[in-house]
Amino acid sequence: MPGMETEHPGAARADRTLVIIGAGVVALVVVAALVVILVGGRDATLFAPDSPEGVVQAYVTAFEEGDHAVAHASFSSAVRDEMPIDEYERAVRGQGGGSSIEDPSRRVLFDRTTQDGDRATVHLTVEEFYRGGGAFGGGDTYRFPREVTLVREAGAWRIDQALIWLDPAPFMEF
Repeated sequence: MPGMETEHPGAARADRTLVIIGAGVVALVVVAALVVILVGGRDATLFAPDSPEGVVQAYVTAFEEGDHAVAHASFSSAVRDEMPIDEYERAVRGQGGGSSIEDPSRRVLFDRTTQDGDRATVHLTVEEFYRGGGAFGGGDTYRFPREVTLVREAGAWRIDQALIWLDPAPFMEF
């Protein structure tokens, strides 16, 4: 009929295709957001500061932030006597400030804690990821168990071994 407009059959199909593509994009965004929330959005557990785990966590945090005085204060009086703050700082500098040449990404996982009176042992798993070289990148993840012993002094938990990060402090001769 003259004056009457008819819809082109391909236009309806194109509109439907755009709606389907748009719905698919929205679905992908929703799925990606859920994955981030459920898997990647977990915060690290914060332990009570007066618990053995909290003392180890505070020590590692202070060390990684370069606050040697706070890290050193986490040690028992016996360790502080054996390794005064100036020797501790020299040992840290001698170890490259606590980071390796290859700058690994490190993660400390708390496994469990055993306690016997005024002594406790925090069992950890340390993960270090080293970036690989070459055209395809890659890398390696190393996992190793670590135990940190603590002693209760004057009602507070203190690390009872000389550490540089979570590694045993080297024997220093002066």
